[in-house]
Amino acid sequence: MNPPSRLSPRYYRIRPSVMAELAHSSQAFVRSGRQVANLASGLLPGELSRGLRQVAMDSWRDGHFAYLNGPGLPPLRDAVVEWLQMRQVRTGEDVLVSPGSRAALSAVLAVVSGPGDVVLVDASAWLVFHQMIAVSGATPVPCRPGAGAEERGMKLSAADVKHHLQLMPGTRALVLANPVNTTAQMYDAVEMHAIIEVCAAHGVFCIIDRLYGRLVYDGRSFPYLEPTPAVRDWCVLIDGVARAFRGAGALRVGWACGPRDVIDAATVAQEHGAGPPGRVVQRVALTALQAPYDIGLIEELEGSRDFLFDEVATIPGLRHWAVPATVYCLLDFGAWIGTVTPVGWVIESSGDLADYLLAEGNVLVTPSDLGGPPGLVRVSFSQPWDVLATAVHRIGIALGGLRRSG
Repeated sequence: MNPPSRLSPRYYRIRPSVMAELAHSSQAFVRSGRQVANLASGLLPGELSRGLRQVAMDSWRDGHFAYLNGPGLPPLRDAVVEWLQMRQVRTGEDVLVSPGSRAALSAVLAVVSGPGDVVLVDASAWLVFHQMIAVSGATPVPCRPGAGAEERGMKLSAADVKHHLQLMPGTRALVLANPVNTTAQMYDAVEMHAIIEVCAAHGVFCIIDRLYGRLVYDGRSFPYLEPTPAVRDWCVLIDGVARAFRGAGALRVGWACGPRDVIDAATVAQEHGAGPPGRVVQRVALTALQAPYDIGLIEELEGSRDFLFDEVATIPGLRHWAVPATVYCLLDFGAWIGTVTPVGWVIESSGDLADYLLAEGNVLVTPSDLGGPPGLVRVSFSQPWDVLATAVHRIGIALGGLRRSG
């Protein structure tokens, strides 16, 4: 008889972090002396502004480092409502400030779902959502787009959500990213409201991770949500500073904004878990939210996106998806699916492509098999232009080493 496991059965439903695995692979190559062009990281360019660093130093000097309880500093909670353009439906009391957006989502999942429950998750979104749902004890079920998926960039329709809810009557919530990491697509206001209405009609929470909601290009902005009863009662927004401000990832400040009963319960769950972020970083986040936004960041990222598009166009057969938001771009390597590497590997998936590009091209990318067209790979364009140019050049050389089987 095998000895009983020392770990909870729940642990065996959780996969290691994809980003951690990618970083480990890249670091191994770097230690061996190879120069790896990293197109996997989505960190924003630049450092935390001098003004925000000064706020942090002043806060430490003035003694604002006492332990905190509760849902966050009241001025910050009020500023979050303004930041999210939710003043007509929310107040600061409907906001929970957390040590990062993932912590905010974890606290919400902990109180709206549990063992035996189903939580639908956008199949095109970053895989961390699946693991977070599993940690909460619920069962993550991918919600896949139906007819016309490729034409709308793999975005879900209200009909897709309704179909899955009918198949899964025990569903407690839908987790959706907008803008979407990994596809970089963005749902408009009509699409968002239609999905929220379907969720509300089924008594299901619609949890929207809008972490990239400020990184929207070509003169557009994140869609405004009208204060409908469905939005008021069934919609929770997750956000934070990590993908809105230069160098802000280490601040670890995020938030959830939603119905009062959900936020009150999530606050209790957080108090017994990770606890709130410190007073100093909350004061820095407050200053960031109240200051005029850095439009130069958007212009810089737009320029990098367009530069990447031009570089990709130099490789015949390689296509890129439209990028209205985020710092990511999907590259379509479908033309190379089924080819054979110089050592005899057959490229059958985007994972195979990612492995090959790292091994032969010294380029780190993220595989993105979404259940749609094969051969999709996610790259970040938040890197310096010389890194982007070098990476694409290496990709072209690596692709030249592939041959057709037979």
